[in-house]
Formats: sequence, C-alpha cells, structure tokens
Amino acid sequence: MSTDSGQRLPDPPRAETAMPNVIDVKTRTIKYEPRKPRNFKSAIAASNDAVEFVVKTDAPIPIRALGPALYVGGTCLTEVSEVGPNTYRFVAPARDALKKDAAIQLGWTGQPPASKAAAKFRYRP
Repeated sequence: MSTDSGQRLPDPPRAETAMPNVIDVKTRTIKYEPRKPRNFKSAIAASNDAVEFVVKTDAPIPIRALGPALYVGGTCLTEVSEVGPNTYRFVAPARDALKKDAAIQLGWTGQPPASKAAAKFRYRP
C-alpha cells in the first residue's frame, strides 16, 4: 500500500521500433568474403555463391538493441551494412538456403514479420 498522495509520473516516450517500408530490392550473386574478426576465428566461411540483397527503404531503420534482419521466406539474413541513405546491403552466404518466390521482408533478429502475405517483393534467382 502506497502512502504517496501524489500522482504517478508519466511513462517516458517509447522508442519507435516499427520497420520502415521496403521500396526496392535488388539481388545479385557475389563472391563473399566475411569480415575478419580481430579477436577470434570466424565461423562464417567464404563463398563464391553468395547472394547480395540491396534494400532501399522509405526511412532509416531505427537503432535499437536488436539488429535488423532480412527475412527471405524462412531464412533470416543478419549480415547487414548501410551503403547509403536508407539503403542497406544484406548477404546470404549460401544460395541453396533461399527458396524461389520466397517473400522478402524486413524484421528484427529473432522476430520475423507477422504476415508473409503483406510482402511486396519475392526472391527470384
């Protein structure tokens, strides 16, 4: 039981965590060389059959504790770098994990988009 007769303080404003809309996706096959970690050996192998997804959005991806991920069907791509304003490069180290006509959607790592029906883009190798 509280003896404080004052009102409760308002909650601080919540950070925006909604993903921006995807307005364009370009794909191409690339030779992938994972970045060299400074303190340990990488578990990600180099590949001559990697797929690069360049995703353009209508706004920047919000910064938060979870990283952005590109979901291509059930495959979660977390290797991402910003290449320009509202433009991001995601890499799938192996092409065989990607299914033809799979929905391409942005989400957060470990939190896939709720509806694949809303996807405007499909993976076409």
